[in-house]
Amino acid sequence: MQYLKKDFANYYRNSGLSSIVLHGPLGEVQSKWLITPTSVKIGAGWKNFCALHHLSVEFYFDLFFEVETERPNTHVKVLYNLNIF
Repeated sequence: MQYLKKDFANYYRNSGLSSIVLHGPLGEVQSKWLITPTSVKIGAGWKNFCALHHLSVEFYFDLFFEVETERPNTHVKVLYNLNIF
């Protein structure tokens, strides 16, 4: 499960959307939002996205979530920077 920063979480909190498509450099994965009164998280599908893109807890990586419109939509671009030491 991936916790989102407050501004991005608020962007989706009142959207009414329950699913999204995570777009990464190696492909896209259908995912679900887990929205509660206190948090917004990426749920089902996040592990598949990480597996597809070889993201693991063994590495430190920065994540960036990007959308192309001001209104919430189901397509979210996920950019990442792997920091391998």
